[in-house]
Amino acid sequence: MGFLGTVCIAALSSAIFRMVVPENKFAKQISLLIAGVFLLTGITALSGAQFDLSGEESSLWADRYNSQLSASVNEELRQKICKEMSDKVYGLLAARGISPKEIHIVVNISGLYSIDITQVELVFADGEQAAAEAAAEVLRGELSPKIEIVTEVKE
Repeated sequence: MGFLGTVCIAALSSAIFRMVVPENKFAKQISLLIAGVFLLTGITALSGAQFDLSGEESSLWADRYNSQLSASVNEELRQKICKEMSDKVYGLLAARGISPKEIHIVVNISGLYSIDITQVELVFADGEQAAAEAAAEVLRGELSPKIEIVTEVKE
């Protein structure tokens, strides 16, 4: 529909709406609403923008929102699992007198019911090679064989 047709239909709709609505204390608010609709129609007609209310766009928006929400939930879950696993590893090693500088946990979340801890990395200070080897042995005995245990001695 062309610009003039859109403006004419908006003006006609506004006039009919004003005739139908009685004059009362809401006259100013109704006039403002009608002016806003008329202005929006004019701007839309001038810019050539079209509104598609078929639902495809809202479906894309919902998919994007759900994807962002899922990523946020996965990240929160990953952080929680890493913290709990890190605390468990610190506890296991502290009970044996071993204290690494850092513990890094690698978590793989590939679905709702598929959460795997794939790697535990222990970082020790320079000169603590024996403690690193002892820690790896302790964790191999306590953790699942599927979890890779990596030790690193940093200077």
